[in-house]
Amino acid sequence: TYAERFRTGGRGAQVPKGRAQCTKGVSPNPSRYPAEYGYDESRRELAVGDGRFKPVAPAVWDYEVSGLKVVQSWLGYRMKDRKGKKSSPLDDIRPRSWTMSAELLELLWILEATVAMEPKLAAVFERIVQGPCFKAAELPKPAPEERREPKPLKWSRAGEGNGELPMAGGV
Repeated sequence: TYAERFRTGGRGAQVPKGRAQCTKGVSPNPSRYPAEYGYDESRRELAVGDGRFKPVAPAVWDYEVSGLKVVQSWLGYRMKDRKGKKSSPLDDIRPRSWTMSAELLELLWILEATVAMEPKLAAVFERIVQGPCFKAAELPKPAPEERREPKPLKWSRAGEGNGELPMAGGV
């Protein structure tokens, strides 16, 4: 689901091929659908059921966004006994056999590329932080009409046809 929203003008159309590979395929046998996963840092190997993926750098395995460990979360949602929040009964619809090795590799490759960019991004951030600052007094003064509180929006249920903005989901 990543990068689907912003694939325009050649941006996001290709997942950069990384180093991680599937060295032993996850069994497609429904009776052997993965129930667990694990990571061996010394071997840089990710185990998914009976399948193996490597090399997986510790920085990729440990990559977090707002405290969420990306690889572990992704795998948890796809194990035999699903982990994480359920938002609807549709979450209980599960595949019969493992078909997600290509998606897992793409996730690992995207995280590899993200980790590789971090030093450059940190340097840009440092240049910005060390750059010149401006004072509030240097900002333009808003005109009186720009200082007024905005009018509240009136919401309606979808399909009521009263000319007001419909609320998403008809709530």
